[in-house]
Formats: sequence, C-alpha cells, structure tokens
Amino acid sequence: MTGYQVVIDKIRHSGQAAGRVAAGLRGAACSAAAPGGDAGVPGARAVGKLASVKQAWQDRERGYGGKLDEHAANMSSAADRYSRQESAAVADLGAPKPTGMARPI
Repeated sequence: MTGYQVVIDKIRHSGQAAGRVAAGLRGAACSAAAPGGDAGVPGARAVGKLASVKQAWQDRERGYGGKLDEHAANMSSAADRYSRQESAAVADLGAPKPTGMARPI
C-alpha cells in the first residue's frame, strides 16, 4: 500500500467509534427515564401523552442506534475493500485533481 494505510486505519477507527457510540446509546436507555403506567396520576390526560413520549424516545433510540451500526459496518467494509484493492484506495482517497482552472502563464 502506497501511503494509504494511515487513511484506511482512520476509516476503520471511525467505524469502530460509531459502534461504541451505538452501544453507549443503547446502554444509556434514555427512554427508561420516562415512567410507565399512569405515572402516579391514574386517569389523567397526561398518561397517554407520557406513553407517546416514551414510545417516541424508544423509536428514536432504535433509529439512531441502527444508523450508527450501519455506518460502522459501511466504514469497516470500505476499509476492508481499500486494504484489498490498492487501486480503489488510490481512486477514492487520492488527492483531488483540479478542474476548470486556468493554465499558468
């Protein structure tokens, strides 16, 4: 590999970090902070709203965790591909070529 290993390692580490964030988010279980049931006020209008808030938090936690897991997997796949195929690393990670610039005089 011609100098791209550092970039590939950073891609891989970024994916691993996303996986750790997803695990931390699941471990935090923010939705658990919202009480279940009638929250000590049976029959109150807020009971239904509280259940809706709790469900929304649970859905968002699952959604964020899923997106982070997907990102982690994509980064790992990209790092693996670049490690196997130097031409892919050169094409995707190489310095951008200037376009539309005037030639020097």
